[in-house]
Amino acid sequence: MTSTDELSAPREALDLTTRVRRRVLPTLHRVKKPLGGFAQCTQHPAEYVGTVQRGLGEFRTDLEAMEFAPEPIASLKIHNDGRQSAGSWVKRESPLSTWQLHIALFQASGESLEVFAHREYSWLRHPYKHYTGEGWDKVSGVERMRSLLQNHGVSFRIE
Repeated sequence: MTSTDELSAPREALDLTTRVRRRVLPTLHRVKKPLGGFAQCTQHPAEYVGTVQRGLGEFRTDLEAMEFAPEPIASLKIHNDGRQSAGSWVKRESPLSTWQLHIALFQASGESLEVFAHREYSWLRHPYKHYTGEGWDKVSGVERMRSLLQNHGVSFRIE
């Protein structure tokens, strides 16, 4: 297995929230796991939206234009190959929305990012349902994110 350091985005490219999450959540996960909880999880491959030819900084600007916000509360996603997520973002219609679109980004080769998405209950409105994964929907999350990318002129490829 390739080390996560070799495949991760350069430290300076990651935002502060992501750097903190990468440092804190694995330790929190080791504490929570014996109690039946989690703070990190393996990224589900069915959530793959596509790969965008953008660096983190440029894609952050795209996400902000689509009204996404960084999501510091999300669990740390680990790719099947061991890479840690390079960002977690969420889109809600309002702070008290029932649902949210959650995306995770993974640095790919060069200046490209793999985007993963799912629709889920908002942790702000329904914390227990969110934490237990009730209503978690890969298909509509992927469809919605692909639609948003197309509507904002962000090309992507599906590998």
